[in-house]
Amino acid sequence: MTTIAEIQNAVRSLPEEEFDAFSSWLDQYEEERWDRQIERDQKSGPLRSLMEQARADFEAGKCNRL
Repeated sequence: MTTIAEIQNAVRSLPEEEFDAFSSWLDQYEEERWDRQIERDQKSGPLRSLMEQARADFEAGKCNRL
């Protein structure tokens, strides 16, 4: 099994062009994970109740234009 230290050392030893490609891939991977987390939270997580409250406040006329 690969350890964090081994991965860190491998990343440090990448040539600049390969590091740039890896960095771009990692950024995209993190964005996809974040999007999946937000989707889960919207469906049943902590954001669900906040969204429902915001919607109720809006429908009750408790919101002001920015």
